Amino acid sequence: MTDYTYEQFVEVHEPQLRTSAVPELFWPSLFEKLKNEDFDAGKFFQIIVEENETDGNNYSVIALEDIKADDGKSIFLIDHCFTFRLNNARDILKQVPGFKERLIESMGISVDDLEDLNSCSDYIGSESGDAHPTGEGKKDVTSEEKEKNEQVEEKMIDAIMDNIWKFAQTYTVRRSQNVLEESDMPIWYLPDEFGMRVGHSKDPNVRIVPFFYGFTGQAFSVMFPTQDIKDQEEVTRNYVDNAILKTHPEWYNVLLYPWEAVDLSESDLKKSVKGDEFFTSGRHPDHVPEGSQHGAADDNAGIMDTVRIVATDTQLIERLQGIQYGLVDDVKEADVLWLREHFHEFKGLFEQNPKILVNQFPYESNLTVKDLFAASIETNPDYEKSFNEETLEYGPEWFQTTFNLNEELPTFVAHYQKRAKKNLDNTWIVKPWNLARGLDTVVTDNLDCIIRMVETGPKLVSKYIEDPVLVKRKDNGNLVKFDLRFIVFVRSLEPLELCLYNDFWPRLAVNEYDLSDLSDNFTHLSVHNYTDKTKVVNVTSDEFIKDLIELNPQIKWEQVKFQIDSVIKQVFETVTKNKPPRGVAPNLQSRAMYGFDLMLKWKNREHKDVSVTFLEANFMPDCQRATEFYPDFADTVFQTLFLGGGSNRVHSI
Repeated sequence: MTDYTYEQFVEVHEPQLRTSAVPELFWPSLFEKLKNEDFDAGKFFQIIVEENETDGNNYSVIALEDIKADDGKSIFLIDHCFTFRLNNARDILKQVPGFKERLIESMGISVDDLEDLNSCSDYIGSESGDAHPTGEGKKDVTSEEKEKNEQVEEKMIDAIMDNIWKFAQTYTVRRSQNVLEESDMPIWYLPDEFGMRVGHSKDPNVRIVPFFYGFTGQAFSVMFPTQDIKDQEEVTRNYVDNAILKTHPEWYNVLLYPWEAVDLSESDLKKSVKGDEFFTSGRHPDHVPEGSQHGAADDNAGIMDTVRIVATDTQLIERLQGIQYGLVDDVKEADVLWLREHFHEFKGLFEQNPKILVNQFPYESNLTVKDLFAASIETNPDYEKSFNEETLEYGPEWFQTTFNLNEELPTFVAHYQKRAKKNLDNTWIVKPWNLARGLDTVVTDNLDCIIRMVETGPKLVSKYIEDPVLVKRKDNGNLVKFDLRFIVFVRSLEPLELCLYNDFWPRLAVNEYDLSDLSDNFTHLSVHNYTDKTKVVNVTSDEFIKDLIELNPQIKWEQVKFQIDSVIKQVFETVTKNKPPRGVAPNLQSRAMYGFDLMLKWKNREHKDVSVTFLEANFMPDCQRATEFYPDFADTVFQTLFLGGGSNRVHSI
């Protein structure tokens, strides 16, 4: 192993240490303990158990001697016993023998209703925490016993996952610079038993923060005092010492909910309409040309001309077949500016070349960024009136009730609790507002989990569609949920001039639809071509419609398609109703292509009527499958956006 110096340690880890506010006086000792793997907390602290027959045992940690906050050696390593993401936690718990039992005990979970725990495992845990097969007294297990053991195992895992949010902590390691991948998503972990036993206080005497040791690629937690600790004094930390509390100190009791429940069900908390500051804070402004930008699209390139293109991405351009084009470097000489990254200088572009067309609209983030789109809907004066007292859902019908957790967490908690009192379904989907492809997406009905999700970055939470229309996968026969990707072309916003590609792309989940395991991404998410392409089944739109009607003969596709066109149009009417920065701005030089993701859900329990739900719109959607299915797709895109239209592959809506 390379023998790194302290100077090298600081060079690599200083940004992390300063971000976590680890005082510099502790750094040398931390370096030595990491280098020597010195877990010496047991010499200075002790776990205390107070037995309680009614409420279970109470655990705490006390100091065994005076601990000085100004002593550079008073920093301690805490190991992690379980590292997971929401989509793999259950599988890990199933695969590691004896681990479930250890966690049940460590979490203080009552086992009265879990049957005999020994019946579900042929393993016992050693004192060191290692799991070993007993190898003794092993008998043939009947199918009934096996089924019973599996049921007990599921109960145990359910209990662990229900309680894990009282102990779990999180960190993120960013490996990618530009495109975020699954490996860059937040990681959750449980500290070892010592770390799990440190209690909470609003006036704590220690901080515990995660630390990623770059030299070995290992993650630990480090504990250090924030004030002097006396011999026999209880050691405490602030469970909600996080960035969201610093932004919203008034949310303290709500953030503490996983440990100390608070009832907000009778409160009159309401969703708030966001002002201009919300739409501009932390975002690059778009600069729009002066003067009127209203008017029908006017294309400047003739159909027979060679289209001169300035492009930062040529994936689609290289698929052009019947359209002559040439790539140029100067926007002053170009007909089309084709960009994958976001563009802001529309005014400057107009001044350089008033005839060039660009594949974006000013302030289109109000359509393509999830939190801005949700806020745009709420600016409608009729939004609050749309609230349904019976279903506790907001309108419009085509958009699921949504809360911005970084702005409306208490309001959401109150809403969740009101639904619980009415015995309404409380399954929700939590998404980061700035990512696509299902990254860092969680489906859950656990309020503790949703509250803790705010620690991993900005999140939206939307009512999960618990009763979606299903379709049968031909490869495995499962009845699965799906969404539909439509390609929308926008030639003008004022007046609204929209075209829709005639064909669409069904995206099917893999596993049989079931609400019993909400962590299974192959059941609840339909986009897998970025993670496991072997799970993707390619179905044409015609095949999909045939399969859908065959399974659901009560569905009239013509009516569904009419709804789809109507919803897409209403989405654009919503985001263009307000002026910038709260709405997408018209611009005579702008054209755009968006990927619209829609779902179908049942309106009633009898499954007689279907409604269309808008999920999200994607800027510059991935068109690889489109060009594989339809070789002339690229030509259709350019023909529709820049060359006057006329393609029989699209229709106006």
